[in-house]
Parts: sequence; structure tokens; C-alpha cells
Amino acid sequence: MVSEQRALILEQRLSKPAGSDLFCHEVSLRLSEDRRHLILSRYTEHYSPQGSQSVERHYQVPMDDALRWLVQRAEHGA
Repeated sequence: MVSEQRALILEQRLSKPAGSDLFCHEVSLRLSEDRRHLILSRYTEHYSPQGSQSVERHYQVPMDDALRWLVQRAEHGA
């Protein structure tokens, strides 16, 4: 799964419905090394008798934008 140092794990899930393949899913949030961006990472792994597949995606938002958004939400009581 995502091996980011100092990441905040937002969600971690393993599922294996009866008679089906195994799915692993993890969502984490961390700061970039320069501390200018928030990085949301999504990692999914699928295990089946035919093999395994994994997908990892990263989304980043400038910290300035994230903080402005939080302040605006707080000011409007949302």
C-alpha cells in the first residue's frame, strides 16, 4: 500500500466478498517535502488467481489554496 512517510491514513480497507477476489484500498494525505502542497494519494490493489494489479494516483493542491478554502468555509459557517 502507499508507503508515504508521515502520511495521515484517511481510509484503509480490505474486502473479499464470498467467492471473489481480494481488494485493498488506501487513501492518505500528506504534505509535500517543500510543504507547499497537500497531496492526496489513492492506492488500490486487486488480487485474483490470475495475478495482481495495483493503481496509485496522487492529487495535489497548493497549501495557500487549501487554507483559503478552509477560511472561507469557516467565515460562511459551513
